[in-house]
Amino acid sequence: MAVKPKKGKTIDKWRKKKYFTVLAPKVFNERELGQSIAYDAAALEGRPVRTNLMMLTGNIKKQNIAITFRINKVQGDTAYTRVHQYHVMPSAIKRKVRRDRDRVDDSFQCVTRDNKVIRIKPLVVTRVKTSRSVKAAVRSAMLQYMIDYIRKMDYDTLIGELIIDKFQKNISRALVKIIPIKIVDIRIMKFIGEQKAAESPVADSSEADSEKEAVTV
Repeated sequence: MAVKPKKGKTIDKWRKKKYFTVLAPKVFNERELGQSIAYDAAALEGRPVRTNLMMLTGNIKKQNIAITFRINKVQGDTAYTRVHQYHVMPSAIKRKVRRDRDRVDDSFQCVTRDNKVIRIKPLVVTRVKTSRSVKAAVRSAMLQYMIDYIRKMDYDTLIGELIIDKFQKNISRALVKIIPIKIVDIRIMKFIGEQKAAESPVADSSEADSEKEAVTV
């Protein structure tokens, strides 16, 4: 009769994992975003956490904006994050573009004062239909204004202005000299990486950026 091999003790891997409290950056007053589970702090590095801006600000008008954070530092049982992406839902954009108006879109990379490289996708909606040449003038003026404006502020200040619409209103004031403007919005603002002081601003239109699956809170 064959002897059955003895079964070793099974180890419950979940018991080895720890819970870490995840906090938003200082621009959101380090509000708690939730908890994340991992074996150790190293496993949390770069982990994304996604939430709705309304949940952070209490402003119902921000319910169509998603904010993705990424964990960039862990101290003890606390994980700290930075803003990785600001994203307006496509359905909200569609409602803003009506008949008898024109939209001007763009997508480009620029650099903040503290050398953060970002990709930004602005949207301008005019109050009236206009010509192709006027739309080109709006796009050119918007591009130059935004690159110069962003270059003078650090990354956290930019995020702060985005969430209270100050950034969008300043762009609108700059463009209204060309044509009456209905809406200026930022469809997407995405952190690309750090730029070394000696490097020149990144200008290509490539959007390749591998994403881990985000945890929604």
